[in-house]
Amino acid sequence: MTLLTKTQLILATLPVVIASLSGAEPIFEDATKPLNLGIGGGQVAWGDFNNDGWEDLHDSSLWINERGEKFSRFTGEGPSGHGIWGDYNNDGWLDFYSWSNGKLYRNESGKKFADVTPKALANRPMKVSRGAAWVDMDNDGYLDLYVAGYEIWQKAVYPDALYRNVEGKDFVTHELPKVSNMSARGVSAADFDADGNVDVYVSNYRLFPNRLWRNDSGGKFTEMATPSGTAGDGGLGAWGHTIGSAWGDLDNDGYLDLFVGNFSHPPAYQDRPKFLRNRGPSGKFAFEDKSNGAGLHWQESYASPALADYDNDGNLDLFFTTVYAGNTSVLYRNNGNWKFSNTTNPAGIRTAQTYQASWCDFDKDGDLDLASGGRLWRNRGNSNHWMAIQLQGKGKVNRAAIGTTVRLKIGEQTLTRHVNSSTGEGNQNSLTLHFGLGTNSSKKIEATILWPGEMSQKQLIESGKFNLIKKP
Repeated sequence: MTLLTKTQLILATLPVVIASLSGAEPIFEDATKPLNLGIGGGQVAWGDFNNDGWEDLHDSSLWINERGEKFSRFTGEGPSGHGIWGDYNNDGWLDFYSWSNGKLYRNESGKKFADVTPKALANRPMKVSRGAAWVDMDNDGYLDLYVAGYEIWQKAVYPDALYRNVEGKDFVTHELPKVSNMSARGVSAADFDADGNVDVYVSNYRLFPNRLWRNDSGGKFTEMATPSGTAGDGGLGAWGHTIGSAWGDLDNDGYLDLFVGNFSHPPAYQDRPKFLRNRGPSGKFAFEDKSNGAGLHWQESYASPALADYDNDGNLDLFFTTVYAGNTSVLYRNNGNWKFSNTTNPAGIRTAQTYQASWCDFDKDGDLDLASGGRLWRNRGNSNHWMAIQLQGKGKVNRAAIGTTVRLKIGEQTLTRHVNSSTGEGNQNSLTLHFGLGTNSSKKIEATILWPGEMSQKQLIESGKFNLIKKP
């Protein structure tokens, strides 16, 4: 990433100056103590485990959301470690896979969790992992599991593994094409080429190239990071120490772009963080590097990114953590046309080194809140319009609808969101899709729902509320 010119630097910092001079109050407030939360600094996952309509929070403990007014610690037999939510048996209750200890916990009607780790997972080849993703690789309606293999420094590098869900009753190892072990960290899945099959992106550490597994349907995968432009480019074959990455439509053209969260040390041959634009069908779904001029300032030790439209203007913004003492996690506002402004200070977020970053409208007031650095940052919101969509699959679509994409056509733009089980390194955003609408005051907007398997559904969605859409 090249240095900004003086003019670019002024433009990149202008929104910060305006906010400071206007005397505007910060948009976020630290609500951790008022909400009775005691979350730690590890990765977090949002999910409504007890089906009361309010999303709960899991770090190393499970916190029950009491109607957005406070949280209470779950006192039953809860899942341990860090992990991600997904309804693997389609019984309507979110289950939990802990990538940190390799265990699968079945949700028993929101009252307790049972350790039901199958033999394939218990005997997994990776003894250390930093992330995983739920993905229905064969569109049979059951969530399969991709688990990243990490390392024991200077002793072993473990392989990634993919486990096929056998009708919610068992998991068996599914062979991936033969590749080298590459110290994987974060895993994030999305249907980047809009063919109805969910693909997998793996962030690799230790100056290894990243991987993009294109799902060719039926559980067949092709590794295509290099030809697609997503492997990274170290120049000297040293890439960028990627810790976590995130999918999201950053330019509102209807196709999912990719932010690659490179840690990177000072040497110039190491990749800096990258904004990669999905060129869509006309560009054969290859990616274009839009990092130069985007306005993201480099600092050593960037870690876990999470995308969300925090100001409801219709553009996905970026929160990006750092893990070295003295560095500061950052919030970048998306100004459109691949230009971003650092709004960390005026927004009021004060988070230093952490791997924790995930978004959820926990109090259902229409704006997205942020869990990061052991704190819950409540969004005070603004006057922009919004809508939220909760999806429910059935049949050949998993109950949690993970892997589904929704598009809203508004003027010349197409706002796109997708249901993803993981972001950055081991975190999980809300499974409810949130759309900022800016000044658009339409009461209803037509949504196109792209269920996994190329099944398309159109439906009118009401703004200013949470909408439940069930697969017909």
